[in-house]
Amino acid sequence: MSIKIEHISKSFGDFKALDDVSLTIPTNKLVALLGPSGSGKTTLLRIIAGLEQPDTGNGTIHFHDEDIVDRKVSDRQVGFVFQHYALFRHMTVFENIAFGLKVRPKSARPSKKEIKKRVQELLALIQLEGLSGRYPNQLSGGQRQRVALARALAVEPGVLLLDEPFGALDAQVRLELRRWLRRLHEEINVTSVFVTHDQEEALEVADYVVVMSQGKIEQIGTPDDVFHRPETEFVMNFLGQVNQFHGRVEKGKGVFGKLVVEDDSIADKDNAAARLFVRPHDVSVHAKSNNSNDVSATVTHIHKAGPRVRLELTDDEGRVVQVELSHEDFIQTDLEKNSKAFVSLQNAKIFVDDKQK
Repeated sequence: MSIKIEHISKSFGDFKALDDVSLTIPTNKLVALLGPSGSGKTTLLRIIAGLEQPDTGNGTIHFHDEDIVDRKVSDRQVGFVFQHYALFRHMTVFENIAFGLKVRPKSARPSKKEIKKRVQELLALIQLEGLSGRYPNQLSGGQRQRVALARALAVEPGVLLLDEPFGALDAQVRLELRRWLRRLHEEINVTSVFVTHDQEEALEVADYVVVMSQGKIEQIGTPDDVFHRPETEFVMNFLGQVNQFHGRVEKGKGVFGKLVVEDDSIADKDNAAARLFVRPHDVSVHAKSNNSNDVSATVTHIHKAGPRVRLELTDDEGRVVQVELSHEDFIQTDLEKNSKAFVSLQNAKIFVDDKQK
């Protein structure tokens, strides 16, 4: 089931949570709504679910070509998974999963035999077959979240919505569950939308990422698109660490102190203020200069714990430069703290002010 959202806005008093948002979510894809607190991602999810109503106006929400903006939650064929599980504490795992089936109107309610079969299938799917008789307080956080997901899937929703589903879990469990969710989604093939503020989680799990800020969509694309081809400064800044340099466009080139960068996209932007961004893993560091555009710097900190070596350097203009290298590449640099070094940039991205100064 595809979801098409057009011109949806939502205000809470003077606060504009969503500002004319339009978005299409393809059938059977897993889509992440990613952004900081207050970006509007949870409000958008709740509007899709029917838990919030958009401001009156021209906005529409279509599930597979049917406008559902005025439908009640119960009529939207949506499964919802909350951050804090929301399991019934007085019910067993089996009873929690079966709940949505048992409360259906009598005419649509499956038989006890069908309910039992459906719950057993879901217990196998979430890999908790032997725990059907336990209560929520007898489960780990990760197990409870799996039960919450199975309960949402029991009613065979056309759309699955997850609000920061792993936010209440510790880092290791969160890592395991997001990999499990990716594999699970490939099995169940249901259109799914999940909210997260964790960039790594969104980039690893989702088919498409919707990056949001201040009630608007900044960029929509595959994880590869939004990370490697950011369309705005916000996306570049939000998705991972970056080095940032301030300068101007002069004679069609970005000039950032002694660093001069050519970029065809700014050729006609002379005199505009410019910001150059480059990710730490796209910065090379050498003991000797390789070309005239290398930046001279001093190594001020080396952090070798972990899979990558992280360096902090200060260039001759006082700017801090973060660098990430493999351990093998670091050994070859022969650098240590207080060493003089030269850095060069790859895949740098320049953004300029729309209005020239």
